[in-house]
Amino acid sequence: MLGRSGYLMLNAIGDMDVLDKFEKEKDVILASVSFNNGNKYANFDSKTDKLAAYGIGGLIAGKVLAKVGFFAVILKFGKIIFLAIAAFFGKFRKRIFGTKKDDEGLIVKNDNTPEV
Repeated sequence: MLGRSGYLMLNAIGDMDVLDKFEKEKDVILASVSFNNGNKYANFDSKTDKLAAYGIGGLIAGKVLAKVGFFAVILKFGKIIFLAIAAFFGKFRKRIFGTKKDDEGLIVKNDNTPEV
C-alpha cells in the first residue's frame, strides 16, 4: 500500500489450506489497513512534497534487479571473473612451485639443478 512518504508491505503467512480463505478475504484485510491522517497517499501536496524520480514501474524493476543483480553480474562478466580467478591461482601456484634464479641469473629448478 502506498502512503504519502513511503509504502506498507503486508505478508500473509499460513498453511496451504487457508489460501482459499485468504483469497476470499484479502479485500477486507486490505481495507482494514490505513495510514494515519496526513500520511495517506491521498494527502499528497505538490507544493510541499517531493516527487520521486521513479514511479511504480521503477519500484518494481528495482526489486527485480536487486534479486537478479548478482546473477546478472556473474553472467555478464563471467569470463572475466573466471580468468581473474585462474590468473590468481596460476600466480599462487607459480609462487609455491615455480622456478628461481640463482646469483648468476640462471634459472634453477626446484631440484636445484641449473638450466643451461
